[in-house]
Amino acid sequence: MISSTGEIKYLLLADRAAPYLLARVRWPDVAQAITASCPDWLDDPGLFDLPYDQSSVTVSFAQAASVAAGWGRQLRSEPAHGAPALMRRMPANWSDLTPAERHGYGIEPMRRRRVSARRLRRLTSSRPDPSGGGSAANGRVQLANGVDGAGSSAPERRRYVRVRVDGRAHIQSGPHTISAPLVDLNEGGVRCVLPDAPLLLAPGARLDGPFLLEAEVTTSRICLDVPGRISWSQSMRAGTHFGVMFADLDDSKTEGVQRFVLAAGRGRGPR
Repeated sequence: MISSTGEIKYLLLADRAAPYLLARVRWPDVAQAITASCPDWLDDPGLFDLPYDQSSVTVSFAQAASVAAGWGRQLRSEPAHGAPALMRRMPANWSDLTPAERHGYGIEPMRRRRVSARRLRRLTSSRPDPSGGGSAANGRVQLANGVDGAGSSAPERRRYVRVRVDGRAHIQSGPHTISAPLVDLNEGGVRCVLPDAPLLLAPGARLDGPFLLEAEVTTSRICLDVPGRISWSQSMRAGTHFGVMFADLDDSKTEGVQRFVLAAGRGRGPR
């Protein structure tokens, strides 16, 4: 469990839940950002407006460090000195970057193809509901089986098929970031495992978010800026497994989860 540190705020911009810009801001002396294509810190006074922009997501130091590591940058607690500056002629609009801003940060126009319907159907309907009561419709599988065991809550109802994924979840709750290996994931929630689960992971506990999920093999990462709650927990020989139920995801975040599942769960079957 890692506590948030310092006065610097760390913020992400994401497209379909995939982070593409990481910033650190502290008024009035720190306004820096990096991207996957521009991993060297860039000073930008327009970043002082970023914490007030609805498109930004505030993350913990641990979550920011995970994103930076994926872009080949080790995140340190102190700001970079002597970084080049981005010259501006207008106020920043982080919800709609100008061509000059995209060029300065090496960001390609964010127009990605949607996940093909054929691949999603294959992902969500490759196995029937083990309880025998599920039905596949509109690419979704209805499941009613729950998880019982020591410390578990009422049976969890799932609307989506779970897919095994290899990776890690960095879950923010209050001043803490919980880092746990991923077990499986779908658009409704995630299952993780820890050797010893802290008390705040008791069934029914609320998690503030955001949730940063990273794949083990690929460079895929998603940041879901939604709250969640612990839906169940179960002690096993390998550790304590716990399920997290996300709040409702909008279409963009749902597509982000689908893209992540296809990348992180490639070669693994649904459950």
